[in-house]
Amino acid sequence: MNTTQVTIDGDLLDTSAQDANTFKGFGYLSCNNSSRLLLDYKWEQPESYQQILAILFGGQHPLMSMVKLELGDDANTSSGTEPATKRSADEPANVLRGAGYQLIADAKKLNPRLKTSLLRWGEPGYLRPLWGPVKSADPDHSVPEAAYEPMYQLYKQTIVAAYQQFGYLFDYVDPDRNETKHPMYRWIKWFADRLHNDTDFPADFPVARYHQIKLIAADQNYETEFGDAMLKDQELLERVTAVGYHYNTDDGTHNQYKRLADDHQHEVWYSEGIAPMTFGKYRVRASSGDGIGGKQSGLDVANRLIKSYVNSRRTFYIFQPAVSAYYPGVNYSHKELITASHPWSGYFEVDNVGLQIMKHFTDFAQAGWHESNPWRYLPSACDSQVGGTENLDNHTDAPSYLTLVAPDKQDFSTILVNDSASPRRYTLALVNLPAVGKPVTVWESRGPEPGQAYDIGLKRQRETLTATAGKLTVLVQPHSIVTATTLDLSNDTEVVYARQTAPTANTLLDVTDSQDIFYQDDFGYAADYHTTRGGTPRYTTDQGGAFEVEQRHGQGVLRQQITEAQRALDWEYSYAPNLTLGDDRWSNYTVVVSVKFDDTTQQNSATGNYFGIGLYQVTDVKGRLESAPYVFKVATDGSCQLVKNDRVVALGYVDGLNLAQIHQLSFGISGNRLAAGIDGQTVLTFVDTDNPHYSGRVKLGTGYYRTEITQIVVKKNDVADGVQYQRIDDLDERITYRGDWQHVCGLGNTIWNRTLSTGAAGQKTQAAFDFTGTGFALYGRQVTASRLTVKVDGQLLAPNFEPQQAADKVENAVFLGLSAVKHHVTIAVTAGAYTLDAVGFYR
Repeated sequence: MNTTQVTIDGDLLDTSAQDANTFKGFGYLSCNNSSRLLLDYKWEQPESYQQILAILFGGQHPLMSMVKLELGDDANTSSGTEPATKRSADEPANVLRGAGYQLIADAKKLNPRLKTSLLRWGEPGYLRPLWGPVKSADPDHSVPEAAYEPMYQLYKQTIVAAYQQFGYLFDYVDPDRNETKHPMYRWIKWFADRLHNDTDFPADFPVARYHQIKLIAADQNYETEFGDAMLKDQELLERVTAVGYHYNTDDGTHNQYKRLADDHQHEVWYSEGIAPMTFGKYRVRASSGDGIGGKQSGLDVANRLIKSYVNSRRTFYIFQPAVSAYYPGVNYSHKELITASHPWSGYFEVDNVGLQIMKHFTDFAQAGWHESNPWRYLPSACDSQVGGTENLDNHTDAPSYLTLVAPDKQDFSTILVNDSASPRRYTLALVNLPAVGKPVTVWESRGPEPGQAYDIGLKRQRETLTATAGKLTVLVQPHSIVTATTLDLSNDTEVVYARQTAPTANTLLDVTDSQDIFYQDDFGYAADYHTTRGGTPRYTTDQGGAFEVEQRHGQGVLRQQITEAQRALDWEYSYAPNLTLGDDRWSNYTVVVSVKFDDTTQQNSATGNYFGIGLYQVTDVKGRLESAPYVFKVATDGSCQLVKNDRVVALGYVDGLNLAQIHQLSFGISGNRLAAGIDGQTVLTFVDTDNPHYSGRVKLGTGYYRTEITQIVVKKNDVADGVQYQRIDDLDERITYRGDWQHVCGLGNTIWNRTLSTGAAGQKTQAAFDFTGTGFALYGRQVTASRLTVKVDGQLLAPNFEPQQAADKVENAVFLGLSAVKHHVTIAVTAGAYTLDAVGFYR
């Protein structure tokens, strides 16, 4: 068996390096729309909201020690749109828009020591003329100095507004662009001097504390040259307190970040990193046999935390995101510790495996900055030889361990990770430690044995050891994490594992007792939402532009705020204003929207001023209206089009469209028949006979115009066919498999939970499940043709069924018309290879 010797020598602990060596735990990055739906949880389901916050920020051992916010620009920054706090130089900063600033205020109620950080991913439209060169190859010299003050005022006024609204000041600010390839050194130094010498503030504002805000830079993605620049430029070194970069555990070629920490006492952050991809409860069913480990698993992230400290002195790891409070299907979906995408019911889902792996660090050491007396890293007792710089997925049987020590040396914790198929033994030698005589408790998390619950092995006390001659031996089982600690936490209910679940069921978004309507909204809450949420509407997530509730002519409306003149200088790319709404289990519905076109903003093209309705959205990687498979668009010149999968399948025209009036646009689907209308008149129809779609959310979109929506109604069609009320993953424990199946995790973000199960034809290749209801659907893209034999309650339902060639996350088969009782279903693969992504149930 592999054995590693670790010496924990208290005399080597450095307690003088301030925050260059303090253990800071984990951070929560709220950006690109990722926290948006938490605002609805807060107002609609406060019990669930408080439970989510408590899991992350509460108790004596909070997991999260910082919230880092994106300064929005009203354009998509990869998973959605963060609203700008200012849309003109003269507009007062509004920190009620979106969710981030309120999230910080609520989290600080649980943990007043919570740190905060602010950066930008793009520029609001009013700064675009001055800041256009920021996207050039040399922004440091191309952006004129005249651009500096307006940008500084955006940061400053937002920080001041957050203090005035919620009572907190930001602790760190990054003046540069997120993931810049060309840091703006001149601008960073100018910003630091302006920040630390500014005296123009409102009365009663804490100016001295504002001057103490620290700079973090440059938030690069993989690149490491900013560290070199810091070492070569004394002015930069003096002005920038913390440095950070993303998705790379290793240092630069000159060990610049390790030198910044060790020689200059600068903080180094892993300032954006993944949360585990694919929940651990699914990973334990993978064919790889990796248990709770594997590429992009919680164990992988734990190894990143260790290796990034060993190689580049990162003392802080920030999750992007910790909570996915947007609708699944956007870019980077299924990468989180908590999924919160059902605010109407309050349901959320916790990756209990990933959460507990991270708590192997924070439960057994005091995390924070120097003023809270946190534990320190002991570099001589830390090592990671696992292979890789981002995904640590090779040489995983190599040593990987991290030691944290209390400043008084009375306690220590060593975290040991083994994401391989072979066990590893560690011998810990304790030297010059007052803690040497204390019992050492070994806490372990690993996967289950066959037939056990997925979380049976999480965070359990395995044994208590006593050092003999200053030495003790710890065994780390395959695909597991172990913490060996002198802390006695056996009776600490916050540390002892308990499964975290939502207090409510995952119910469909459906108007109570209505046979006709899934959802409706007339924005009658406009006045209240303006004062409490900055106009952020209910249950919507912007993917471009900014849709906000306000009162117009005495009536609540949902108004798109961004014109072409206000269009952002976006981060990478963005599309015209659009939003996503609703439940992805909705099927057979008609969307009716009352719309008032903008007839005052100058037209930029004959069809640029339009309104669109999208049906059955389940993926939205680019943030487009056309991400919905079916789209109906009406332009102000009267032209209409019906689009399927980005291809126009029907055209029409409406004469005399009066832009001064409110028009009622409708677009619906029943089975595979689509119909679109204006003011009660059908204008376009289409029958989809080529791999039709069956369910999904609603999308609404406009051009860059101040279009107003006065009402949205989502009506049910063909209720007799049933309504899908539940969908489960292919690796859910309720589905059983026999025969030749391959179960794979950690796949792309267009697949439910990043998992797929593929069965090769054979006499014993079967999947089975039980459900109660009137029908079921099978999801999954079919790479090759296959044939299935489907039985319900032992009776043949489909003897030689060929699934359709569906897209990712789309049904490849739907079976309806069963009696509304409990059923047992078996699916046998009789030809080809069949891929299953999820199963949906109808009532």
